[in-house]
Amino acid sequence: MMRIGGSSVAYIKFKPLTPTMQFNRIVSVEELDKELLGLIDKSETIPFSFSSGRDYGVLTDKRIIISDRKGVRGFRRKFYSIMYDSISTYNLDIHNFDTTIEMTVDSGYIVVLSFYKPIPLEVMFDIYKFLSSKILEK
Repeated sequence: MMRIGGSSVAYIKFKPLTPTMQFNRIVSVEELDKELLGLIDKSETIPFSFSSGRDYGVLTDKRIIISDRKGVRGFRRKFYSIMYDSISTYNLDIHNFDTTIEMTVDSGYIVVLSFYKPIPLEVMFDIYKFLSSKILEK
């Protein structure tokens, strides 16, 4: 805790903006959820897309889109759109069974994307290079 001008200010760490997504499969554009595809502009290209069962993550040339289905039947859905120019820090964390990309956006919220094997490590480095190129464009 820090004192500023006679008052105490507590620093509260923000909870993650999105749930931690645990992707375990690379998917083609044809395999993506039709509802998610409807949210992607025709001018956007999709170099990377992943699935974790019924949830999807898409990296377009303009933003990151995450589709999160909730509930037993998946009727509740939440779509997240993260612009590359809002990412202030990011890291690649490599473990034995998973690789995590953690991004902090300008508002202080954290976005965590976990990728489990069989997604190859080479793909993770390609994603990291892609993210770097998009973030450095700003």
